[in-house]
Amino acid sequence: MQLNPLLHAELVTGRRQSALIDLWSTTGFAAAVSEVTGPHLYQFGELPVPTVAITLYDVRRHVLIENGRVRRDAPVRAGRFRIGQPGRSVVVDAVPEVRSGKLLLFYLGEALLREAGAARGSAGPIALMDKVWDAEDPMLEMSARRLVEASESGVRPNALLAEQVAYTLALHLSDRYAAPETRMSGHLPGLDEAMRQRVAEFVLDDPAAPITLTAMAQVAGMSPSHFIRSFKRTTGMTPHRFVVEQRVLAARRLLETSDLPIVEVALAAGFSSQSHFGVAFRAVTGESPARYRRLRRGRQ
Repeated sequence: MQLNPLLHAELVTGRRQSALIDLWSTTGFAAAVSEVTGPHLYQFGELPVPTVAITLYDVRRHVLIENGRVRRDAPVRAGRFRIGQPGRSVVVDAVPEVRSGKLLLFYLGEALLREAGAARGSAGPIALMDKVWDAEDPMLEMSARRLVEASESGVRPNALLAEQVAYTLALHLSDRYAAPETRMSGHLPGLDEAMRQRVAEFVLDDPAAPITLTAMAQVAGMSPSHFIRSFKRTTGMTPHRFVVEQRVLAARRLLETSDLPIVEVALAAGFSSQSHFGVAFRAVTGESPARYRRLRRGRQ
């Protein structure tokens, strides 16, 4: 049966899930969050794919049972994570310290792990190490908290940002927790200036068009995971940040040369709303769009 990560998470937790990111059918990644409100028995069953679970609350007692054997019986501190291995039957009996907290589940499919492997020069999908709940990773914890904050604000990542989160997490996990037997096939070429220029032209060709990480990678002639790593190393910024800055550049030109209302400038430059545009524009230029237009036209 085809895996439905959201349904699996709901069956496991016994609670309705919020799909923070659902790229399962295209990228092989899904992130789900649930509200924990008291002691609970989690029947994970047989894990279908490598699954990262992160608790954002303290757990007084946490019993991890794998294939009928108690593997760990101890407290878990907020922010700790576990990498669950596919094919193992898992049951967790948890008693939280708090009345309410968040549990995140990241599902990592073969397509995503193969991409992460390609970025490391591996001949196949990355196999992850077996990690239990005493593992601490500030990057994973920060990512989980930011995703929860986004879900609580009602803002979901756009397609490009969602892909970037998926590949960044997969690359981080493969860099730090790849199993020793994962084979490497050598050095991969970086992103040269000609490739970077082609990507910039692609983004600016139609700033209002939806842009995905996969499309940007294709322009550069790379896999998405290889592209995101090479792009950051070459430019010092993530692809999502690059796209935002290129769209701000297009908006600046419109503000300087046209009398379009700011909301129309925002939409023409590829921003979803005037408020989103204002936040991004100020972050890049240090000015609001309206003030930038006044200053450029000499009207203080």
